[in-house]
Amino acid sequence: MEIRDYVDFLRDLLSPDEAVRTQASDRVQDFAHLLSDIQARVVGDLVVMLAPHEESRVALEALLHALSDLDGYGKLEDVNLSPLGEIPESMIHVEHRVYMDAFAEDIAGGE
Repeated sequence: MEIRDYVDFLRDLLSPDEAVRTQASDRVQDFAHLLSDIQARVVGDLVVMLAPHEESRVALEALLHALSDLDGYGKLEDVNLSPLGEIPESMIHVEHRVYMDAFAEDIAGGE
């Protein structure tokens, strides 16, 4: 992945606009396989840090799906998923449960 595109993507993950954040998270599936180990680690760490503070159900689902996409390519090995345990229970809805269940062991293991 080109550095300029990567930096623009990271900026989009941090956007104050919910739609931009959601779209950026959704794009992970398109290029997860192109990320270097370092790039993937930065994305994974950033997504894990952002998820507990995401106020949008849709954007939260996109963030969790992005982690799932990275995991599918073996790109989460060095990412500490325990901060996902800080997601308020009131924010975890049925569409989030499959991701939370899939990462439960890693969330608990990092605490």
